[in-house]
Amino acid sequence: MKHYLQKLISFCALVIAFGAQAAYFDDVDYVRLTSELGLMTPDGTGVAVGQAEADNNSDPDILAYAPDPGNIEFSGKTIIEESGITGFYSGHATSVGKKFYGDNTSTAPGIGIPPGPAISSYWADDWLAAGFLQAGQNASPIIAPGRITNHSWVGAFVQDAANLEVLRRIDWLVATDESIQVAGFTPNPLLGSAFNVIAVTETKRQTISGSGPVSGDPAYAVSHSRPDLVAPEGSISGATPRISSAAALLIDTAQSDPLLSNGSTTNRNGDVIYNAERSEVVKAALMAGADRWTSNTTDDDITDYRVNVADQTANGLDRRFGAGQLNIYHSYHIVAAGEQDSDQDDRGSGSGQIGVYGFDYDGAFGGQKGSNSEASYFFWVGPDLVELTAALVWNIEIVPGPESRFDQDAKLYDLDLSLYEVLDPGDSGTWILIGTSNSASENTENIWDVLIPGKHYALQITPGTGQTAFKWDYGLAWQIKVVADDDNDGIPNHSDNCIAVANGTLISDAGGNLQFDSDGDGYGNLCDADLDNSGFVNFSDLAAFKAVFGTSVQNADFDGSGFVNFADLALFKSLFGMPPGPSGTTP
Repeated sequence: MKHYLQKLISFCALVIAFGAQAAYFDDVDYVRLTSELGLMTPDGTGVAVGQAEADNNSDPDILAYAPDPGNIEFSGKTIIEESGITGFYSGHATSVGKKFYGDNTSTAPGIGIPPGPAISSYWADDWLAAGFLQAGQNASPIIAPGRITNHSWVGAFVQDAANLEVLRRIDWLVATDESIQVAGFTPNPLLGSAFNVIAVTETKRQTISGSGPVSGDPAYAVSHSRPDLVAPEGSISGATPRISSAAALLIDTAQSDPLLSNGSTTNRNGDVIYNAERSEVVKAALMAGADRWTSNTTDDDITDYRVNVADQTANGLDRRFGAGQLNIYHSYHIVAAGEQDSDQDDRGSGSGQIGVYGFDYDGAFGGQKGSNSEASYFFWVGPDLVELTAALVWNIEIVPGPESRFDQDAKLYDLDLSLYEVLDPGDSGTWILIGTSNSASENTENIWDVLIPGKHYALQITPGTGQTAFKWDYGLAWQIKVVADDDNDGIPNHSDNCIAVANGTLISDAGGNLQFDSDGDGYGNLCDADLDNSGFVNFSDLAAFKAVFGTSVQNADFDGSGFVNFADLALFKSLFGMPPGPSGTTP
């Protein structure tokens, strides 16, 4: 009853908050979620969280790191100053706390309300050292109840050896205790260079991308794709707690319904962690649920996701925006759809069939010690144009070594995620590779593509080329959503709009002549890419290209990805134009 009453109080606070927070709540589809769920909207009740902050006082004799517990946004919440009571509070920490767990400004206002656990507040320097992570000590990080820690601070030690120890410790913490660490991202090693964290920045166009390399360990010495995710805020400090708050909402969803999960584990604190709330699954759900194209109430939008080759990362993301902008509605439904096993692990009669939303956690993968070396997930697309987004996430493995010095090289396993069209469903069916995400230096793989209606498909996970047998775990999350295609050209509206914005109303052809764009869709009138004379440039035209040039790296592979897919069709149309008049012939 108390849990229900808290949700009632939180929902009432949410309604009141719409005056100031409507723009953000609408941009991340939180309004849509609360409109659908009402009083049953998860609010983070019972989720233990921490907040690490740098000293926010210019006076070296005064330490201010904690949020102000007297702020009206924290009414009824318990905040413990884990790094000592100073009598001074941080304006920065207060602002971050409002977005993380504030009564009116957060998407998880139930955090910190008794009888749930208190909010732990740390001075970042202390959190790194004796207060929690124990860097520089021959000891493991302290055992604590926190499921999510927000880091709206960045920094680095002078020596890479010290940076490396911290990165190994935090990656070990995430994998061992299922303690989700959400970090503001900059090229500074701490903490955006850790593999297992969720690295966050704001939606506005970024000029800096990729983690800062740290010498001393082959895994960390190479820059990897960052950020993982963005949020529509004006600063990194503001965007980070928005993701932390969304993660708390997902954990609450998982804890409220154990039947969403096919298993669980227990961490060092004795907490039961269901599969739906594991670190890999939460990260994958946030990434798979994210918007690759946005229409925000602010001026900052994602309008050219992975359009330019220079912005395409090897693991299927955009170097500036990661997986895209937080969408709480889709991420919630990914978790709420429940765990759905692969064909190889399916204990029921599903045979690896998956729904339009869902996730899977596989605790034993890699081909070693009896674990399976492939995992297949099957689905069918109905009559509508749909967009598939899938995120595969696994943690880097850290072995603490003798006396917990954390001085052993990390183990980064190599997994690939591939998408196939299945021509004849069944064990003897013919599979045609559509696309793959196969970076050897990342711990996420991502696929984002538009699928032809009326077809059967399969997602498949395999070890990467050259990867020896191993036994490790992963989280996979996906959504298959219907997308608008008003001009019936086989390309979603958002892609049409993107190319229109890029090209304007006049298009230059191969001869240098300008073509008029009469319908305002960004394609020249005089060009003809309508190879089958259907009156539209769509996947059947791309199929014609495949029939001539094949599906390998040939003339139809416009973006150089190694595959002929939706991205090539978008570029194909931008280069050669929309179909001609009703007759289907070139003027």
